Amino acid sequence: MRSFSVLFVLIPFLSLGQLGNTMYGLYRNNNPSTVQLATIDPVTGIINVLGPNLGNTINLTGVSLNPYNYTYTYQDQDSWLSVDLSNGTLVNDVMVSLPNATGNFNNFKFNTSDTTMYGLFSQVLYNPITGVYSGDMRLATCDLSTGQVSLISPASVASSYVMAGSSIDPHLMVYYFISEGKLMGIDLYNGSIYTQPVISIPSGGDSFDNFAYSCVDTTMYGLIMNNGVGVQSLGKINATTGVVTALATPLNFNNYIMNGGATIDPINLIYYFETMDNNAQIYLVGLSLIDGSIVSNVMLPPSGAYFDMARIDGDCYGATPSRLNPSLQLEESALSLSIAPNPSTDLVTVNSNSQIEYIRCYGMDGKIALEITMNGINQFSVKSLPTGLYMLEVRTAQSSQIVRLLKD
Repeated sequence: MRSFSVLFVLIPFLSLGQLGNTMYGLYRNNNPSTVQLATIDPVTGIINVLGPNLGNTINLTGVSLNPYNYTYTYQDQDSWLSVDLSNGTLVNDVMVSLPNATGNFNNFKFNTSDTTMYGLFSQVLYNPITGVYSGDMRLATCDLSTGQVSLISPASVASSYVMAGSSIDPHLMVYYFISEGKLMGIDLYNGSIYTQPVISIPSGGDSFDNFAYSCVDTTMYGLIMNNGVGVQSLGKINATTGVVTALATPLNFNNYIMNGGATIDPINLIYYFETMDNNAQIYLVGLSLIDGSIVSNVMLPPSGAYFDMARIDGDCYGATPSRLNPSLQLEESALSLSIAPNPSTDLVTVNSNSQIEYIRCYGMDGKIALEITMNGINQFSVKSLPTGLYMLEVRTAQSSQIVRLLKD
């Protein structure tokens, strides 16, 4: 944690309709000690508590808002709590199960293009021969229905990470975090390092923090910080080169609060973060993605209450990968076909200009989840498949084509 940031860790304390730009988060009181799911109007600051008290502790290292099953999932001291977005009630509460009891699973983000929670599993390893301790960090997933954390990276991808946030590009299928001055991009398919450019910050800036990915323009935005001043401006980073570009409007905030996180309104093109003034009053600030100017700045609840880990429901909703899993090794063709409905819960109809011989359904891990011999029919069922994104290889006698299917 940098000196200019404020972090509170483990402190006691509707029907969705059409997805858009509703901001959800955890409304936390210290007296009495409560945690409740709530929404907030970022223009007026009015908070609407949705449901009952969920406990008195939260872990502020990540959160999941799943717009497909309408749940908001966060971690308390030792378990995952999934909460219904419509009424704030508890849907599921499962213990966290780690690959190694000495490790931690942090910095997690939900990926809308494959409905999976990713994060960093980290542990400190000791070499008895050299007497040296070293950090071991690997990309991992968490099954939110069971709490099981599973490693993806076959080897360590970094020795440490900076608490500046994390982000996922759901199109490229890459998870980003910052380590030792580099923007680390980790391949979601195999856990290997995809890119790791050195971060280059404009004159006057010291770090690029609290970043979030915008599906509207496929760009990562974050705060350009100056250690002696605070928030200098909103910036954007080129994930390939590491070059940070400042938006036009200079800013003058003392800090940013990691509790609030960073979230993007895809409809109004606004980046939101929280800051604290010299009187310990917290504000929710909205910045334009166009020029970085302040479009809203509202006071949050008085001392003793917080609105943490904000997420907007429509952020990256409906995203699909543009880079397929290299392990699939499938060829695309000019075969003309369509599938409906998509998303689907059961029967899928395939319309094609050629007779279909069979369909293979691949999960995002590259494994075959379902294989169907069509025999002249044009419908098949996906009812048995878990919720998530799949790649369908539709094969005729002459060619094949890949189409994406979302199972609700």
